[in-house]
Amino acid sequence: MNEITFEEAPAVPETHTISEALRNVWADPGQFVKNWNYKGAVLSGVLRAPIFLITYLAGRESLRLALGAAAVQFAFRFAFAGVGGTLIQGFRRVEPAWKALLAIMLILPAISHLFEFFIQASFAYFTSTQDHTDEAILRSITVSIISALFTLFAMRRNVMIVGEEESRSLLHDISRLPVLVFEFCAFIPNEIASFIRRGAWVSAAVAVASFGAFAQIMVWALVNRPFWTYGGGRSVPFFKYWGFNGMLLMILAVSVSLIVFNRKHHR
Repeated sequence: MNEITFEEAPAVPETHTISEALRNVWADPGQFVKNWNYKGAVLSGVLRAPIFLITYLAGRESLRLALGAAAVQFAFRFAFAGVGGTLIQGFRRVEPAWKALLAIMLILPAISHLFEFFIQASFAYFTSTQDHTDEAILRSITVSIISALFTLFAMRRNVMIVGEEESRSLLHDISRLPVLVFEFCAFIPNEIASFIRRGAWVSAAVAVASFGAFAQIMVWALVNRPFWTYGGGRSVPFFKYWGFNGMLLMILAVSVSLIVFNRKHHR
């Protein structure tokens, strides 16, 4: 009598380097179909479409054109984000994590926004709304960088993944997103606070300054203003210096992190 055996589901290969992650993607391109990340597709489409809707409405275009631009963006993001999510998932086990972050920030936005530009530029050409395309795409690039970082952050915690043993339903993952958003926002302040507790003041200062510059660029891209302004464009005192607002925000966040840590440590 032949022995009846039950094969276990193959374990997900552990990847520890960028080259290993790239080889795994190259060796099995079919995963972009079988593991198409529908979770990322849905959320990305819902998140990106309003950017174009608001940009067109702010540019005093008709509601019909604004909805058309938003629909084009939703369709593109729904298709591409599923593929992009699969790629990010392939990098989620790369160590150290900063190498995965750097790779994702360089690869995904470069590819996605190249296609996005041609698609949205075509829509703008046929509707004579070219003035809004560059502005909307610049804002979309800003969202892409933050979105890619958060997606990798979530996937390293077994959220927003598909086709693996750890994957759960979309509703389950959505229920975990509020906590993950909080942890994502607190991650950098907590890391800088740990530098300070170890006495690594130079590293902490460099991290705060780097965040200030990064935040300034992101906000500039989103609101099309290089500085914090009020009253028709007048500069806010002290906030006209490059990166000051982001550095101040980070210093406040690090202070909160240190206070919370000290309270927990002395209990």
